[in-house]
Amino acid sequence: MFENITLEMSVKPFKQTDEAYVRRICAKVFDQWRPLLKGRKTISIMLWVSDGSELLDYAGNMDDTFEWCRFFGTANLPYLEDSEPLETSLHTKKQDYIKNAPSMTYRFLKTVVTILKEEGKKAFPEATIRVGETFDIGPEFALSDFKYNRHTEICTQTSGVDKLGFIDVTAVLKGDDRHYAAYPDGIPDGTLFSSFFGKQAQCFLSDMEFDYLWLSNGLGFSSDPWKLTGKIFDGEKYYPEKLEITKKKVFDFWKLFRKECSFPLETRGTNNSVGIDYASDGVPLYDIYSAALDITAPPNSPWAALNDNYGLEVMGHMTRICELPSKKFPFRYYIHDPWWINSPWYDRYDGSPCDIYLPMAISRINAEGKVETANSLNILSIDNSYGEMPDNCVNEPLPHILKAEKDSADEPAPLVWVYPMREYTTSHDAALLREMNDGDRYVCAAINEGLPLCCVTSTDNFLRHTADVYKKSTIISPVPENPAVLEKLTRFANDGVGVIVYGSKAKLDTLTDSSRFAKIDISESAELIRKALKEFGYDISFIKKVEGKPPAMAILRHDNALFFSVYNPNTTTDTVMKFPFGAPIPCGMETEMKDGYALCRFSRGDHREVRVFADQTNGVISCREAPPVNARYRRAIKITGLNDATVCLFSETNCECAVSTAKMTDNTPEYDPRFKVVHDEIYGTYLKGEHISGQIYFLIGRQLHTDA
Repeated sequence: MFENITLEMSVKPFKQTDEAYVRRICAKVFDQWRPLLKGRKTISIMLWVSDGSELLDYAGNMDDTFEWCRFFGTANLPYLEDSEPLETSLHTKKQDYIKNAPSMTYRFLKTVVTILKEEGKKAFPEATIRVGETFDIGPEFALSDFKYNRHTEICTQTSGVDKLGFIDVTAVLKGDDRHYAAYPDGIPDGTLFSSFFGKQAQCFLSDMEFDYLWLSNGLGFSSDPWKLTGKIFDGEKYYPEKLEITKKKVFDFWKLFRKECSFPLETRGTNNSVGIDYASDGVPLYDIYSAALDITAPPNSPWAALNDNYGLEVMGHMTRICELPSKKFPFRYYIHDPWWINSPWYDRYDGSPCDIYLPMAISRINAEGKVETANSLNILSIDNSYGEMPDNCVNEPLPHILKAEKDSADEPAPLVWVYPMREYTTSHDAALLREMNDGDRYVCAAINEGLPLCCVTSTDNFLRHTADVYKKSTIISPVPENPAVLEKLTRFANDGVGVIVYGSKAKLDTLTDSSRFAKIDISESAELIRKALKEFGYDISFIKKVEGKPPAMAILRHDNALFFSVYNPNTTTDTVMKFPFGAPIPCGMETEMKDGYALCRFSRGDHREVRVFADQTNGVISCREAPPVNARYRRAIKITGLNDATVCLFSETNCECAVSTAKMTDNTPEYDPRFKVVHDEIYGTYLKGEHISGQIYFLIGRQLHTDA
């Protein structure tokens, strides 16, 4: 799955600058993460050196010093005074992370890059070792004389913590006479920031021997990645007449930067979605992806999960990866924050893997109809705000990352979102701007209300697919802009594929020959789209002890099973389910049955395999692994609490299976003749038994050999 692993780190661990100390820190990086790094094609280290101002200021002199990320809190705010309490908010005053932090020169930075590559190659000689530089748009990470003193004209004015503003990549620079590597006589008045940035990046990255550049926090996509408003939408009114010039300026940034800088680019993107970004800021993502710019798609936004908005994280990521500008499909996980004294693994996620399993359940269907999952992983960051690299924050989350990788999707999920990236980001229609903005927000809210959506394809890819790709799925789509998409959805629905369309009432009213669609008005409750799944065999609801969000879930298919990845904000909430083959019975749990429905109480961050489905009125069914103790069968699943149940059992792909009624797996299996093999045209082969009571063992053997 992961061809590339990127370990992000600040330079805070380099508390001394002698070579022996630097080499020891670099060697520890690769040793500490060895279980994750072994066998990977590429290993990347992404350095948070400063905020990118070291690149903007670079004059070509290796002995010049530069500002770096040596603070807690926003670097460009005032220092905490000696007379002020130490506990003063870091959002108002900054503090040094250690006393007497070392000065850093460009020569030292190049030494760090060199040693990282040497130690990486020593530890993993078969891997390609890369080191990347980062560039951020805001005031948080390091002091920036360039952004907030000499060239304030490049920053937008905003409010709140970041009132100093963010870089607007479409800005025009005022002239100065300072010496720069790419502009030895100073910046000519009227120089586009994109050209200056590109030329400086080429000089700096080459001289430091970096391999790529990471554009952080929406750079190149939005001048304020946290806002839902922008140049096209002010919160009430849309201005489609501004789209053409706004799109051109954004796209010109990419073209002009790429003209000057040949290094590969990786991107963070915004915290929103393709539709929201286009409707608010005119971001032409389809054009950017299609322009052969040697960039990667943005990963999932860690900010959304930190704010308990998993719907935004999942929805936004799916919109950005329905099409890809390269072969890289990224996933990013937040373990430490090197700036704000928090380590999310502990103090945001409670040591729970919710933000591992849920976003790693996301998959896309490519043009050939094949499922793809994330093949590049970023860990932000491997050091904490004190420059420490604690072993426990490697050893605790890492098994979950590896398990999520192992259990990644290999078939289309039960729900597939058909997303119109091209249609949305090439439109000039004010009504469609509102439709895409409201529609994406609705899907975000629906995921936060328990819609288990985690698989996406673009409309362009969808038009290349046959109905067979979706035979096990229900399709979810906004009311199509492309008549060909509407015609295909209608044909699939007539052939028995479940189809749900959503949109404004006015948009839904444009549908005429679509009687087989379930139609959802996005002005109504976000629960409706989940409730509409009942029509297609998936009935999901919740019993809450207190008011609040229900679990956010993803349900994927892997190795002929369903896998549930869950974030449960309140662990007293019961998830109530019945699926086409009965109630899902997760492995490793006891499931209460009530009136034919499974009541599951998931943990905060849960990941459960489902191969067992039961149609049983009431009771408690236990489903747990058991030791196989058998040379023929390598896996045994013990199922107890059955009471006159109809049970359907799904083996691993192409593996022989059987059911035993023996009291324990130490005994020779006693095969249960009530279970028959069923060959289903849609769902394949499974075992089905009727009027089953008591205890059984579901036995799974090794994979059967088939003729090529």
